[in-house]
Amino acid sequence: MSSLAAPLILVAARARRRPGRWFLTVLGVALAVAFAGAVVAEGTTAGDQGARSVLAGLTPQDRAVRITWQGAVTPSVQRRARTVLRGLGLGRQTEVVLLQPVRLSGIVVQTAAIAPLAPWAGSHEAGVCRPRACPVVLVAGSVGARRALSAPGVRLVVGGTGTLRSAAPLGFASSTAAGRPPLLLSADVSGLSALPALDSVYRTHSWLAELPTSRLESWQLAGIEGRLQRAQAALIANGSQFTMTAPFSALDAARAQASAAPRRLLLAGGGALAVLAAFVVIAAGGLRRDQQADLERLLAAGARGRHCALFVLGEAASLCAVALLIGAGIAVAVTAVLAGAASVPVGGVLIHSLVTPEGAAVLVAGWLGATTLVALVLVAPGRPVADVLAVAAAASLALELGLGTDTGDQLAVLLAPMCCLAAGVLTFRAAAALLRGAERLSRRGPVMGRLALVSLARAPAAPSLAIAFIAISTGLGAFALAYRSTLVRSAADQAANRVPLDATISPAADFTTPLRAAPLMRWRQIAGGGGAVLPVRRTYATYASGPGTVTVPALGVPATGIALIHGWRASDGSASLPVLARRLTWPGPARGPGPRLPGAARSLWLGLAGRAVSVTVTADLRDSSGAVRQVAFHRARSPARALTALIPPGTWELEALQLDEPVGLAITSGHQNAENQAAATQASVRVTLGPLRALDGAGGSELAVPVGRWRAVGAAGAVSGGGRLGAAGGYGAAGGLGASGPGGPRPTLATIRFDESGQPGVLRPVQPSDSRPVPVLVDPQAAAAATRSGLIALTVDGLPMAARVVGVLRRFPTVPGNSARVVVADQATLDAALDAQLPGQGRPDELWIATSHPERLRVALGTAPLTQLGAAFRAGVEHRLRSAPVARAVLGILIAATALAGVLAALGLLVALVGTARDPRVEEDLKAMGVGPRGLRRELELRLLIAGVAGVGAGLAIGLVLTQLAVAAVRAAGTIAVPQPPLVAVAPWGTLALWALAALTALALASLVTTRTLAASRRAE
Repeated sequence: MSSLAAPLILVAARARRRPGRWFLTVLGVALAVAFAGAVVAEGTTAGDQGARSVLAGLTPQDRAVRITWQGAVTPSVQRRARTVLRGLGLGRQTEVVLLQPVRLSGIVVQTAAIAPLAPWAGSHEAGVCRPRACPVVLVAGSVGARRALSAPGVRLVVGGTGTLRSAAPLGFASSTAAGRPPLLLSADVSGLSALPALDSVYRTHSWLAELPTSRLESWQLAGIEGRLQRAQAALIANGSQFTMTAPFSALDAARAQASAAPRRLLLAGGGALAVLAAFVVIAAGGLRRDQQADLERLLAAGARGRHCALFVLGEAASLCAVALLIGAGIAVAVTAVLAGAASVPVGGVLIHSLVTPEGAAVLVAGWLGATTLVALVLVAPGRPVADVLAVAAAASLALELGLGTDTGDQLAVLLAPMCCLAAGVLTFRAAAALLRGAERLSRRGPVMGRLALVSLARAPAAPSLAIAFIAISTGLGAFALAYRSTLVRSAADQAANRVPLDATISPAADFTTPLRAAPLMRWRQIAGGGGAVLPVRRTYATYASGPGTVTVPALGVPATGIALIHGWRASDGSASLPVLARRLTWPGPARGPGPRLPGAARSLWLGLAGRAVSVTVTADLRDSSGAVRQVAFHRARSPARALTALIPPGTWELEALQLDEPVGLAITSGHQNAENQAAATQASVRVTLGPLRALDGAGGSELAVPVGRWRAVGAAGAVSGGGRLGAAGGYGAAGGLGASGPGGPRPTLATIRFDESGQPGVLRPVQPSDSRPVPVLVDPQAAAAATRSGLIALTVDGLPMAARVVGVLRRFPTVPGNSARVVVADQATLDAALDAQLPGQGRPDELWIATSHPERLRVALGTAPLTQLGAAFRAGVEHRLRSAPVARAVLGILIAATALAGVLAALGLLVALVGTARDPRVEEDLKAMGVGPRGLRRELELRLLIAGVAGVGAGLAIGLVLTQLAVAAVRAAGTIAVPQPPLVAVAPWGTLALWALAALTALALASLVTTRTLAASRRAE
């Protein structure tokens, strides 16, 4: 047969006569197609779920598509707005008119109309609105007992009360209407708009409809957004008074989540695809000898080169076509199962993932690539093909290293399999020499082991191929495990960065702090005996840096609890957490207590001399919980220059005396300074305070307070040349001016200068922070702004504070940014330093809780008065990150890839070595040396076991090297957007050890089953 059709006829005849010879090659190609298709379909499914999760987080107000008209509404305007909403197919429309507040019957109220009203206000329709009687529903605020509100030309009749459940119509709901005038709703938009008495009231007309996000699929988002954009452009072109708002940003975020998911999963499954490609190579390579014999027979029968090439290509193309069709069918079936399990339309997933023009093009390209690969493996020399693969992988690695972080990270997931293939080629080239060396070393070992090594070393091609393939499979399986561990570690680190301990309790919406809602002892009871409750102060600090100032977050965290922080890395600070905690600890008490008022004391008596009219004095009393209560001094009946203040019931500590400028004088000074173009003026008042006594109910003295030994800070300072009170700002030496002179044992008078600057002045006992800077941990930029001795002047909450840098932080939990700008101090020390400048300023505003009973804490937060507090649990945050649709799908793909790599490693071992197991020359040599049937089986078992152990060992070494690419792989896949803190490579040693043991066990079982099967077939022959 000389026609070119003859080789194709021969291909068909061979396929009918010997279909099983291509089974493994077809299996490899079919599995690759099925796996890739399933990954793409799962990516589409996960993307759809991710898009749904984004849209599900929208409030009704955010979901609304709103058309607003500024000005008088005509019938044509109404028709235009309603037509646009109807054309978008969004369902029920709502028309709204909102008027500015007006005064009716002496009450300022706000009126609006919503049609229909019942779905939004939870009440019956109010009725038709007419000037004489306009029925309305009160949904927020109170109008007392009035049932009608009127003004000339309008009368609103309050027919009942309701609740505005959603903020979509008006922009606010009843629950968020605090501080607004009473809200009256009508159901008649046209009637309320037509009331003559309200013509002059500014109003806004709008028409809205909710976007049905719960029914949207990810592949519908682009069409929906396109229609919304076209409608917006048409409205603006029709009239400049039209505006249209829609959830464009949410739709963009949902589309980005959906479009990125398939690519992320393909990148995560790249290792399994590489293993499948290598399996196809090894399966086709096992047929090289048979294919060469067929080609020699064709040449002997008169075939030429073109006939042989057509024969090889035709056979490769036919088997790859069959394999691709089988793989595509499996992918469709798997897609149906996965989509059904995720409650996603199966048809939609297929149409938008596999059954697409792009999918057909990829299938054709895959057929051509698989055909070329199989044909090259069948006829090309093995070593050149391996060398080409090695050079390509090495060039890709050099490209990744040279492209830099951004582009290189995008290629890292694909480069890891390519580098593994290159390492596998090197293993293949080195295996023969290693086998020969092992054979020499085993000459004094057991006989059967030596015979197995001799058999492997005498014909090293097949064993080397098996060892290389097992190394590739094991290495990529180890890389998948490291990839997964890195992803899981990143989720745990992110959760710990948001919630440093087990739970974080934050203030309520009305700024009620956790310690105001319940005392610290109550929180410790909730946390349990083995837990810890850390009061945390969160504020801002400012310091000078170069020509300007820098403001950074400032945290006060108990130094004793810093070591409890989760997710801390050695690179996050200049020392370990215990060391940093010791450096922050203040030596001794952080605050010097003031005099404790006797229980019998009922009032405070204070002498005052100077321009007393320009100063008001307040006593700052501190209770046992640390809360500060201010008590104002008033003029006493006698003597004329004296002040008195009543002490409230309870146990109190006198923390300080606070001096302020009278309100009227402060307003006048501020007004003058605002109108004066010159520099602001500031007056100073010289005031002598004292003696200060605590009196009982009968006027008897219970306690004399030596205020002359106290320190003046803030707007209060020492009189020049008189006494040694601290200078303004609080950093001078302690001293006093007493009744018996500077050397008096108990000075009772303090003469100070008070600057009328609008800021308070404080006279209080000497505090430890007056003579010693507060130890702080700062970021590298703040550390560079400190002096050589570490001193840095901070302004915290507008108050000066001297600090000393005792450590450097590159990252700290709860502070945004991968390179944190932060100042951290011990909470008690920071609060004492702030209280020393302004009593009551240093109060914790959140709690970090470590507890072994999180459910108890959840239950407690569900009871009053803790229900309004914000709460976040680290375990919950980590669970949400790991259970996000795309992240969950990536973890599943990695597990499947690892399992597939293990199965293929066992198959590859058998494909490469079992074909040579029945070589008659080997059997004859062994029988001539006296080896019996049991010895033959034992020798084959050892041969397979040696190849498996060598392959697993090489694969683990390759996997450990590839672990360093796991960070770039996770970043490229983007399963966690902008991870904070930065990713770190994780080598899961325990998991890798289990993976190696499982691989060896699988290979041993496969070897045992194979040798037993071969032994049975020999006996049958």
